[in-house]
Amino acid sequence: MKHSKETEQLFQQTLDETPKALKLQVKWSYEIADWIDDLLKNRKLSQKEFAKMVGTSEAAVSHWVGGGHNFTLSTLAKISAALDAPIISIMR
Repeated sequence: MKHSKETEQLFQQTLDETPKALKLQVKWSYEIADWIDDLLKNRKLSQKEFAKMVGTSEAAVSHWVGGGHNFTLSTLAKISAALDAPIISIMR
């Protein structure tokens, strides 16, 4: 699909006006989604099996690995505990 110059300019303007915090939130959300998806594949776990481990629905797990989910600390802790793998670390 060919994009017009105007479309590209509008996209760039929108990107420039997006707050840095929102950009980081989206970036981290997709990184976490990729991390979960990779671990499930490496461990040969289905989303259904993982959902049972975490105590949630398969649909919720599908939403998580789809990217863009606004994870809570509680959810991240449950995921880390179920996979016995740290998702986040605090650097000082």
